[in-house]
Amino acid sequence: MRLLIISASAGHGHVRAAQALEAYACEMYLEAEIRNVDILDYTAAIYRKAYAASYLKLADRAPELWGYLYNKGDRPSAKKRQAAIIRAFDRIEFAKFRAMLREFNPDHVICSHFLPAQILWPYEGKDWVTFSLNLCVTDYLSHGFWAQPNATRIFANSGEGVEELIDKGIERERVRQVGIPIMPDFGRGYDKEAICAELNLDPQLPTIMVMSGGWGAAGLPTLVASLLEFAPVQVIAIAGRNERMKRDVTKLPVPEGAKLTVYGYVNNIHELMAVSDLCVTKSGGLTTAECMAMGLPMLIPNPIPGQEERNAEYVTENGCALIARSPGSLKYKVKKFLSDPAMRSKMQESARNRGRPKAAETILRTIVSE
Repeated sequence: MRLLIISASAGHGHVRAAQALEAYACEMYLEAEIRNVDILDYTAAIYRKAYAASYLKLADRAPELWGYLYNKGDRPSAKKRQAAIIRAFDRIEFAKFRAMLREFNPDHVICSHFLPAQILWPYEGKDWVTFSLNLCVTDYLSHGFWAQPNATRIFANSGEGVEELIDKGIERERVRQVGIPIMPDFGRGYDKEAICAELNLDPQLPTIMVMSGGWGAAGLPTLVASLLEFAPVQVIAIAGRNERMKRDVTKLPVPEGAKLTVYGYVNNIHELMAVSDLCVTKSGGLTTAECMAMGLPMLIPNPIPGQEERNAEYVTENGCALIARSPGSLKYKVKKFLSDPAMRSKMQESARNRGRPKAAETILRTIVSE
């Protein structure tokens, strides 16, 4: 069996979902030939840079504009316009991608971004298009661009997401409600005290994990400082690859009774989630899926309009998260969360119930067996 996994590096979530599918596939199908590619690697540098950077820059610098474009793009007319644009670029920009497909000749194609399906739509029925084409939506609701008529299956992540695809013309029998693919690490049990001992953390303190991005690079030190005011508390701050941000947070004064641990880029995010009681984070599809798989409640500051705002609404409606749209609101909700054990327990249970740690495994078994 030859399995081709395709992502597009337009936002980190699509790539992470593809990596999760690859990790599970390598465990499950030892004799299979598995290839994981970024479709943008087969395009010219200028196209790749423009496509990949468009969302990241707009979401960071003009979130309201991004939200407007996202909602406008959910209309059928917008989907037709984008398909026309893609076809105009297709012959030149995606010739290498098509050549790779013909050479690899996969039995199954799994896409964590809708772009490959858009590219392949005009070639449906060609003698080299003999594979099943499967799309994995990477948010909790289903934007119109995921409703690709040439897809064999589309894996959605909520009942509402399923109905959105059906409303956009996809037959019900081609839609599955499964969950967002996440790495195997998020589906395992962990010993909190052992992890705390290894990482020099205090297992007795209420622990808040803060992932960079919620308030932007400049706001992370302010956010962490406000959380340290809730001593006794332990704050784990993750600055990612931003060394300046890491230094600024590390320099913060720590009140008596509080503990601050600062990380840059980490590979053990699952362990940090396992020892945390609350995660302050953006509401990307992969991050919210990982938190729920770990039974970890979320507090989402200022969700970006568009898919992240819709994800935030989904996890909030299902009792897994709180939304804070101002620093004052964030302080109020953290205080309430820390002071109300029943609330914490209920949110943890809701997150565990909604979590789908084995989604990637289910997706692969469905594709291979049907």
